[in-house]
Amino acid sequence: MAEYTPEQLDLLLALQDTDSRIRRLEHQRETLPEQQQLEQAEARIDEIVRQQDDLRLDLDKASAEQRQLERETDVLTERRDAERLRLYDGTVTNAREMKSVEAEVESTNRRISEQEDLLLESLEQVEGLEARIAALEAEATAERERAAELTVARDEAAQSILAELAEAGVLRDQQAAELPDDLMERYDAVVRRTGGVAVGLLESNTCTACRIGLSMADVGDLLAGPPLTTCPECRRLLVVPA
Repeated sequence: MAEYTPEQLDLLLALQDTDSRIRRLEHQRETLPEQQQLEQAEARIDEIVRQQDDLRLDLDKASAEQRQLERETDVLTERRDAERLRLYDGTVTNAREMKSVEAEVESTNRRISEQEDLLLESLEQVEGLEARIAALEAEATAERERAAELTVARDEAAQSILAELAEAGVLRDQQAAELPDDLMERYDAVVRRTGGVAVGLLESNTCTACRIGLSMADVGDLLAGPPLTTCPECRRLLVVPA
């Protein structure tokens, strides 16, 4: 196993601190209150659009039913008016036939009345659906305006974080460039395995990476070994002070 200088191990720990700082900054950027509020606003807009789509389907169906009722009412009205005309233009002279025509007119009037009641209900349904769609559109407009404002606020809040991230990224590149390639390979391999902290420092009987107390026997073995080893508990890299 390669031996590393105390300066290199100090730099390795400094690199770990920089990477931890970068992760904290990225978490802050992702969890900005403005970002969370923006996501909520965008989710509400999506929900409103879905509700509008459903209501428009209902509106199309109700409008089609309304048009059908209007056509049927018009046909019945024309039929009634034609029968009435026959009663008064002298076309029908037979008393029995006149009585039949009058009965037909009366029956048609009842059907027209029923159709008009259905048509009124249909009109009310259409108006109700249109009102709901309009209310949702007003809410969507307000949410879009709010989302635009939150986007600006989010970007402004993120500026300082982005600046710190850029600064930390430059420092990280400098630190990594000064470390031996084989040490960086070991470090990066542990980062990939753990998804985070890759190296800790032995402080008293504790690994600072996992914060687990080690037995006196383990501590004795570590102190007697190389300055860079692995923690017997978490298997991360462990710097052992001289």
